[in-house]
Amino acid sequence: MKKWINIVLIFTCLVLPVLFVGCKAQTKGIGEPINFTGYPMDAEGWTVSWWVGFGFIPNNVYANANESPFHQWLQEHLGVKIDWRIPIRGSESDEFPLILASGDFPDLMYGPMMRDAERLIDEGVLRDLTPYIEKWSPNFWAWIQSNPEYDRAVKTDSGRYYCYPIFREAGGWNGTYLGPVINKTWLDETGLPMPVTLSDWDKTIRVFNERYGAVFSFAINQMAWYATGISGAFGAYAFTDYRLYRDKNDRMQLANIQPEYREMLMQFNRWWEDGLLDQNFFNTNDIIARSNALNLRKGISFTSMGNLTNWRMDAENQNTGANWIGLQYPTGDDGTLVQVSGGFGVFSTAAFITTAVCDEKLELAMRILDYGYSPEGHLFWNFGKKGVSWDFDEHGNPAFLPLVLDDPNGRNDAVSKYTGTSWSGPAVQATAMITLKNSPEAVAANDLWFYPNEPITSADKMPVGLTFTEEESVRLRELGTVQTYVNESVLLFVIGRLGFENWETYVERANALGAQEIISIYQAAYDRYLAR
Repeated sequence: MKKWINIVLIFTCLVLPVLFVGCKAQTKGIGEPINFTGYPMDAEGWTVSWWVGFGFIPNNVYANANESPFHQWLQEHLGVKIDWRIPIRGSESDEFPLILASGDFPDLMYGPMMRDAERLIDEGVLRDLTPYIEKWSPNFWAWIQSNPEYDRAVKTDSGRYYCYPIFREAGGWNGTYLGPVINKTWLDETGLPMPVTLSDWDKTIRVFNERYGAVFSFAINQMAWYATGISGAFGAYAFTDYRLYRDKNDRMQLANIQPEYREMLMQFNRWWEDGLLDQNFFNTNDIIARSNALNLRKGISFTSMGNLTNWRMDAENQNTGANWIGLQYPTGDDGTLVQVSGGFGVFSTAAFITTAVCDEKLELAMRILDYGYSPEGHLFWNFGKKGVSWDFDEHGNPAFLPLVLDDPNGRNDAVSKYTGTSWSGPAVQATAMITLKNSPEAVAANDLWFYPNEPITSADKMPVGLTFTEEESVRLRELGTVQTYVNESVLLFVIGRLGFENWETYVERANALGAQEIISIYQAAYDRYLAR
């Protein structure tokens, strides 16, 4: 998948006039004005179009949203007919900005947070929801007022509300769902202790390679984009991807030009040269990573709670003898650990109402999106249809039913068929859903990744609600070659095609292309964010 920051930068080329079309001039999807008394709504005659390219897309077993239980159930629970528009898999990142540029918008869209939101409202792409948010989305309003960080994330620098993102109920615990894992069976067989420092990791990787032919392997998207892998042990703040971070003085920095980052790349290059790093790591996704775990091609890795649950299920079903468990993030030999996976409890995808929704239809659209933050909507988005995929247990807590528990592909896959927050959707992700769909060992792994490291889980992270001025957006697009240059160069450093004697030249080139100007733009945007 293309990196979401690229999507944001593409937005800057959108300069288009948009004409508002009154509902009375429309012939499709318009019914009588709603009289809201609860869900399902009395919205007969209404149709709402909804583009969903990220998050709650239909499970792979379904050809489209019409076959997906969750998507059909949602219409029933809302009382509204939804014209689902799901892009072809793999085209989401390209299609999202193209739709915005076309002027032919669906009513609702679900995708990456829009750092150009201020301009997109001014240009007539997105609706400004500020005058109506408290009245027509009261559940959402109550939620964002419960935490200043939530409120700041969903509005522009001028204070205009425009989106409905996914929130994590337990904040950082839900957000820290990635970390190191290890095959404890191999640890026991080799007599090795649980690795703690980078030196321990180096020894473990080498012994596993000598004894079992295994390599250090992982899914690149999880090491590089959704998290920064084990880079915190080096004092670094990125893996192979271009990344800006906040330093201890709350100042923006580019991780990929720091001396600590160079040290990390040198270690990965050593593992690469010694044949200890998966030689195909830059093409490895979750499916390949799962296969490598099943076939014992690796013994130490980096993955998510959900994948750890799947790996354990595969090992048990195939009787491989592997015992995958969570492993604490490594530290430097001097105890260094500056960052881990985590966040503020607000994820970077959200629902948006476009100007295809005119005034007469706006309340309906806002009630649709408010549903996920209501008590009943919270249960539906997280657990599915009561009596079918879940019900209350004897203690009054939600519990999945055999439809989910007995799914041949495992609970993680089943939950994505019948719920909307397994990955992300416009709702509050329930911690109970996360714990119920994962194995006890995976939940314990997340405890290990989060609780000892809680002070640093979000200390370096960029707020997801950051927005840019039109001038900043234009300039960031002009400076896009910095990201391309960095991403290409760091990979060459890892695989040895670019020697480390060229490091200073690389840094100078990144700065000459505009790295420091990018840092200044982000700093200004961050300062405005704090002032909201």
